[in-house]
This record gives sequence, structure tokens and C-alpha cells, in this order.
Amino acid sequence: MPLPFPSMRELLSGFSEAESGRFHSLCIERRFLRDEEVFRQGDPPDGVCVVKKGLLKIVSISEKGTEQILHILRPGDVFGELILIGKPRPFTAVALTDATISILPLAILQDLLATSPAFSRSYLRLLSMRLYELEQTFPALVQAWPHHRLAKELLHLAEDLGDETPKGTRLTLHITHELLSNLIGASRETVTLLIHKFEEIGLLRREGRDLFLNRQRLADYIGLEGE
Repeated sequence: MPLPFPSMRELLSGFSEAESGRFHSLCIERRFLRDEEVFRQGDPPDGVCVVKKGLLKIVSISEKGTEQILHILRPGDVFGELILIGKPRPFTAVALTDATISILPLAILQDLLATSPAFSRSYLRLLSMRLYELEQTFPALVQAWPHHRLAKELLHLAEDLGDETPKGTRLTLHITHELLSNLIGASRETVTLLIHKFEEIGLLRREGRDLFLNRQRLADYIGLEGE
């Protein structure tokens, strides 16, 4: 299960109010419609991005055009920060909903790193978090079976995007079977079968396009499967 992306709060930790205000004034704000690309895999790096409003997906696209979703981003998440070596973007960022993104241009980022010790420390911490996330994610992807990965991913989505209701934690129509299949690296058919299985054993229930999750039962299921 992926760890949360570094946030704007973490990036600006140690900043004074005036320094934070200056940082925001240096960013360029852009709006994107649902399904619009923020940038594409292979594009030259031009800045660090922060989700201000809406949801995004980070995807890797194979040479055959197959899409693999790597992350779902929410407001406050920082992405595209690995740009200092000048390599092309390694993934594509796409708006899942209408979204607003703040972009800190590369030249300004380099100037801040050269002139602000507080920002340099925060940026180094952010990069360290990204490396730690990768180290934690790879073993889980190798070891877990599809039903285990799906249960973990549903809990992760519930934590980030769910709404608590008397029926359970509600996930909206943004969470499709296709999206789930890309997130866990399984076929859409496998995800559909697993969703039916999870419903049969009381881990979730479906109403229209919404999923209502029993988070405690999902957590217990993961624990039992890991024994």
C-alpha cells in the first residue's frame, strides 16, 4: 500500500509566515478539467507541482500504451519533485476531477535551494520521504496476492478519499474497477470477481456506483490473510 505523498505543509516546515507567503507568490496556478493531462511521461521537467484542489492520478505508460496507476493525489500533495537532474518526466499526471495545481518553476526552485537553508532542508526531507516510500512499496508489491493488495488499497483509498456514513466508509464513482485494477496490477476481471467476493463475506456493499466499506473487517481480513 503506497504511503501518503509528501505535503505542502511538510515542504514549508520551518518557514516563517512571510517566507510561506513569498513561496506561494512565486507559484503559477493552473486549472485542469477532468481527464486533462497536467504533464505527460517524457516531457521536460519545468517545475514542482502541488495539488490545490481536486484529485489527480499518477500513471506510468508502457511502450504498448498500457496504463499503470501508481498513485492517487489529493489536495496538498506535492509531486514532480524529482526534477533537479534534468531527466524527462518519468510518469504522466492526469486530473481525475476538475483540479487546480500550483507550479513552482524549476528556475525559482533552484534559486530557493541556493538561497534558503530552511527550504533546502525541507526539500531534502521531502526527497528522503519519497525514497522511503519506494523502499516500503516494492516488497509489498512482490509479496502480496491480488486479494490482499485490493483490500489494502481499499483501506488506503478509504483513509484518503472516503466519507464516513452509517452504512460504512463511502467511496464515490471516481473509484472504478478499471482504476482499482491499475492500482493493484491485476486485470479488471480479477477486480470484479474480488469485489463480488468481498461483498459476499461482508467486507463491503455496493449501491449503484458507490462502495461502502467495513474498514474494520477489511483490516481483520488483511491480518488473517497475512498469517
